[in-house]
Amino acid sequence: MKLKFNGFLVLLLVLVAQLTFAQERAVSGIVTDNAGMPLPGVSVLVKGTKSGTQTDFDGKYSIKASTSQILVFSYIGMKTQEVAASSSSVNVKLAGDAQELEGVVVTTALGVKREKKSLGYATQELKGGDLKSGTSSGNFLNELSGKVAGVNVRRNTNFGGSTSAISRGVKAINQSNEMLIVIDGMPINNANNTNDGTTAQSRGAQGYDYGNNGMDINPEDIESVNVLKGAAASALYGYLAGNGVLMITTKKGRAKKGLGITVSSEVVSGSPDKDTFVKYQKQYGGGYGGSFGEQDLDGDGIPETVVAMGDDASVGDAFDPTLNVYQWDAFSNYPGNNNYGKATPWTGAKNDPNAFFKNSLSLVNSISFEDANEKTNLVFNYSNTNQTGILPNSELKKNNFSLKLNHQFTDRLSLSTFANFSNQATTGRNMTGYSDNLVSGFRQWWQTNVDLKQLEQAYNASGGQNITWNRLSASNGFPAYWNNPYFDRYKNYQNDSRNRFVGYANFTYKIAEWVSATAKISTDSYSEIREERLAVGSVGKTFGINAFNETSGYQRYNGNYSEQNYDLLLNFKKNFGENWNLTGVAGGTVRRNYFNQITASTEGGLIIPGLYSLDNSVSGSPFPYERETKTGVNSYFVSASVGFMDQFFVDATSRRDAFSQLPEGNNSLFSNSVSGSWVFTKNINASWLTFGKLRGGYSESPLGTPTLALVDTYEKINSFNGQQQYSVNITKNNPDLEPIKTKTQEIGLEMQFLNKRVGFDVSLYKNVNDGEAIPVPYSTATGNSTRYVNAATIENKGIEVQFNATPIKTNNFAWDITVNWSKNDNTVTALADGVSNLQVGGSYPGGVTLNAVVGQPFGILKGTDYTYTDDGQKVINPATGRYVINTSTNNIIGDINPDWIGGLRNKFTYKSLSFSFLIDMKKGGDIFSTDQWYGVGTGLSESTVGNNDLGLPKRNTLANGGGVILPGVYADGTPNTTRTAYSTGGAITNAYSNGPRSQYVYDAGFIKLREVQITYTLPSSLVQKIKLVDAKISLVGSNLWIIDKDLPEADPESGLGSNIGSSGLSIGSLPTTRNIGCNLTIKF
Repeated sequence: MKLKFNGFLVLLLVLVAQLTFAQERAVSGIVTDNAGMPLPGVSVLVKGTKSGTQTDFDGKYSIKASTSQILVFSYIGMKTQEVAASSSSVNVKLAGDAQELEGVVVTTALGVKREKKSLGYATQELKGGDLKSGTSSGNFLNELSGKVAGVNVRRNTNFGGSTSAISRGVKAINQSNEMLIVIDGMPINNANNTNDGTTAQSRGAQGYDYGNNGMDINPEDIESVNVLKGAAASALYGYLAGNGVLMITTKKGRAKKGLGITVSSEVVSGSPDKDTFVKYQKQYGGGYGGSFGEQDLDGDGIPETVVAMGDDASVGDAFDPTLNVYQWDAFSNYPGNNNYGKATPWTGAKNDPNAFFKNSLSLVNSISFEDANEKTNLVFNYSNTNQTGILPNSELKKNNFSLKLNHQFTDRLSLSTFANFSNQATTGRNMTGYSDNLVSGFRQWWQTNVDLKQLEQAYNASGGQNITWNRLSASNGFPAYWNNPYFDRYKNYQNDSRNRFVGYANFTYKIAEWVSATAKISTDSYSEIREERLAVGSVGKTFGINAFNETSGYQRYNGNYSEQNYDLLLNFKKNFGENWNLTGVAGGTVRRNYFNQITASTEGGLIIPGLYSLDNSVSGSPFPYERETKTGVNSYFVSASVGFMDQFFVDATSRRDAFSQLPEGNNSLFSNSVSGSWVFTKNINASWLTFGKLRGGYSESPLGTPTLALVDTYEKINSFNGQQQYSVNITKNNPDLEPIKTKTQEIGLEMQFLNKRVGFDVSLYKNVNDGEAIPVPYSTATGNSTRYVNAATIENKGIEVQFNATPIKTNNFAWDITVNWSKNDNTVTALADGVSNLQVGGSYPGGVTLNAVVGQPFGILKGTDYTYTDDGQKVINPATGRYVINTSTNNIIGDINPDWIGGLRNKFTYKSLSFSFLIDMKKGGDIFSTDQWYGVGTGLSESTVGNNDLGLPKRNTLANGGGVILPGVYADGTPNTTRTAYSTGGAITNAYSNGPRSQYVYDAGFIKLREVQITYTLPSSLVQKIKLVDAKISLVGSNLWIIDKDLPEADPESGLGSNIGSSGLSIGSLPTTRNIGCNLTIKF
C-alpha cells in the first residue's frame, strides 16, 4: 500500500515539473446573454489547449492568450462561440440553443458518458457543490437528504454513525436494500457495520454503530453524483445494482489561473437540540414507592431518612427544600465532598443529564492542486478532519489523500488513473440500544435529584473511581444498575481505526474513429481494528464473544477486506447516414473478493486492572471467532443504443454473472433490460417549449446472492470441561436457493420551458421482487426448526417528481427553486405457503416486533393495543379506571413506511452574495419509543407532573385529590367517570404493564430546516490586490430547526444505525446537534 502511494507521489512530482505553459498577454471582457444579462460560470477556453477559465458572477473573465489564438465560449443552454483573441478586450454575447439543452451529458453504468436525452430511464444528477450546501457531516450520503426524488436517506445521531440510502422502497427482508456506490465506473464496498455481526445491535439490545464504509469517500473529490434509480438504469452491474446506483464522477484537473492551488477550511460547532432530549420534571425525586427509606445510620436508635438509591426511577416523594435527607453523596467519601455523612435538602438537581452533553466541534481543512496541458491533466487533494462529539471522550480523526491523473500518450492511447488513501480513527463512540447504554439510562432510568456535576466531581476527585448514585445500599457502593456516567465514558470506552485504499488504472486505445478498447484494473481494500473495554469495578453486563455476564473485560476485532475488478470493454459509437446512430459497450469483468475477521475476548474478567490485553484474562482467553470468505464472479455484458433522427432512442442491455459460491451447473444469472425515449420537441416549434421527452423501460435482474444460506454449517457454542462444543444451526440451509428475481417497469416525462426557466421530470414505476430466501417452519425431528426457501415477494410502486424554476432573473438578482417529491407504496404480496407473518429479528425492548405481513407494507409494528368500541373509542374498566388492554401481541399498531418524502431548496443570488436553504420533509410512518414507554413509567418527563381536573397534583393519592380520569368510555359507550391513581401503581408508575404498547407509537414524520448557506465571493479587484485568484467565505448551518415533529423528546431520525431492522424504534439515542460554522475557500 505504502509503495503504491509513494509511486503516485513520485509521478505527481514528475508531471508537475513538466506542466509548463507559455506566458501571453491578458485578454479580458464580459459575457452576456441576448438580453444583456451577465452570465456567470461560462467556460472560456483557448482553442487547441487546456488553458481555460470561467466568468465570475458579473460575467467577467480574464485569460492569457496570444493574438493568433482563438477563444471558445461555451455555456449549457447557449450556442458555443469562437472569437479571435486579437484584442486585449473581448466582449461576447451568447445566444440560446435548445439543441445544446438536449445534449446534456451524464455518467451512466460502467462510467459510460451518454446524452441524457437518449436515456429511457430516470436519472438525477447532483453537482459536487450541491453536496456541500450545509456543514460537513463526515458522511456524503447524509448530503443526499431532500435532494433526490425517490431516495429515502436514513441518517441518525450516532457519533460517526452509519447512513442508509434506499431508492424506491424496501425490496428485501433479510438482504441489503442499500444502493450500490460506484466511483468512475468502479463498484466499491459500502457495508454497514455493527459491533458483532449479529442482530443484537439492529434490534435495540446493545452494541456500537461503526458507520458504513461509504463515509470514507471524500466530498472534495466529487465532481458529480448521478443517481440511477431503476434496475433498467443499472442492469449493466447485474446482481450488484438491483437497489439502484450512486454513480460518482471524480474531479479531473483543469488549467487554472495562478498556481492552481485551492485551500479550504471549515469550522463548525454543534449544540444539542434540547427539543430532542428529555425535559425532566423538577417536582418529585428518586424512588418507586413514593416514600423514603428509614435507616439508623449512627446507631442512636433514631432512624434517618434515606433516599432509595437502588431505585432507578423518579416516582418518589415530592421535593421539599426544608426536608433534609441522606442521598448518595452522603455515603461516598471522596476528596472535596462536603456532603459526606450529611443529610442535604431534598431538591431537584441543578444539573440534570442535559448538562452531560457538550458542544461538538468539527474542523475540516483541505488543500488541492490541479493543472492541465494538451496531453495531461491531474488533480491532487488532501483533506483532514477532526471532530469531537457531544459526549465526553469522543473524537474522530480522518485523513484523505487522492490523486487523479489523465494522460494522452498518442492520438490513440490514453491513461486514466485514480488513487485514494484514507485513514479514520475514532474513540468513544456511543453505545446504542437498551442494555448498558448510559443515554438509555438518562432517558428511562434516572433520579431527578441526582446532579451531573457532582458525579463528575466524584469521578475526577477520586482518581477515576466508579462512584455512582445508583448504590446497592448505604453500606455497599457497588452499582445496582448504572455506573457513574463519567466512568463509563472515560474507562469503558471503545476505539477503532480503518485504513483504506481505492484506486484504478484505465488504459484506452482508439481502434478506429468509432470504436475503442479499454482495459481497467481496480482495487478496493481496507483493514480495521476495533477494541472494546470493560473496566474493573463496572456493573456486570453481557460482554465478550461468549456473551457471559462480566464485570471487566477486553475484546478485539481485526478485519480485512479486498476486492479486485479486471475489466475489458469495447466502446463503440457510429453514425449510419444522417438519421441513424449506434452507441454501445460490450465486455467482461472478473471480480474477486476476500474477507477475513478474527474476534477474541477475555473471559472471567481482567487480572490486572487497566491492562487491556487478551493475555490479561482471568480464565484464559476462549477460542476466538474466525471467519474467512473468498468469492469470485465472472461477468459478460453487452449494451446497445440505437438512435433515429436524433429523437427516437432504444436501449437494450444483457449481462451474465457466473458465481463461485453458487452450486456448479446452476451458478449463472442473467440481467436484461430494454428502454426507449422520444424527444418529441424535435417536431414542435414553440418558443415557450424548450425540451420534452417521453421515456419507458423494463428490466429483469437478480438481487444479491443467498451465499450464507446454501450450505449447513456448525456453530461454536460454549466449551464444556475444556472441550469446545458445536451445534447445528436452528435454521436449515438450502443448496437449491436462488437470488431474488426483480422485475421493473417504468415510464417518465421530462419537460423544460422558457429556455429552462421552468421544468419538471415525472416518473411512474412498479418493482416486483420475487422469491427472496426466508426461514419457514420445518420439522424439528431434523434438529432444525426452520428452513430457508425462496418464498417472499415484495412489490413497490410509486411516483417521483422533480421540479425546477427560476421565477426571477435580472442583471443582479436570481431566485432558483428546486423541489423533489416522491411517494412509494410497498406491499408484501407473498411469503411461504401457510405463512402470513414473518417476524424480522427479535422483539424490540418494550415488546414490539417488526414484521412482514402478507397484504401489508413491509415493516408492520405489532404489539398490545387498546380495546376499542365499534366507533373507535378506547374502552375503560369501570372498576379500575384504567384502559382495557388487548393483550394479543399480534395487533397491528404501526407501519414504518413514510407516506411520502420531499425536499424544497431555494437559492437567492445577488451579485457576489448568495443565500440558500433546504427544507427536508417526511410525512407519516410510525416509530415505537422505548424511551417514552419506560421514561414516562419511571416519572422522568415533564408530562408526568401537573394538576388534574380538580386543580390538584395528579400524582397525589386518590385520598388527597390526586389521580386522573382517562379519556374513554365503558364497554356500553358511557363516558368514563372513574378516577384512577396516576402514580404508585397507577397510570404512569407501571405504564409498561398497565398501558398498551400502542400508547407509545408515534408518527415518525418531520419537517426540518436541513441546510442553510450564505456565501460571499470577494470582488476580483480586491482579490487581485492580495495576490489571489479567488476567495469566498460562507456561513453554513445544518439541522438548525425541527419545524414540526410528533415524537416527543427525540429526533425521529435518531436511531440505532442504518439497518432496516431498527427502522421502527427510538431508544437511547443522542440528541440532535444544531450545527453552525464558517467556511473559507481561497484559490492561488
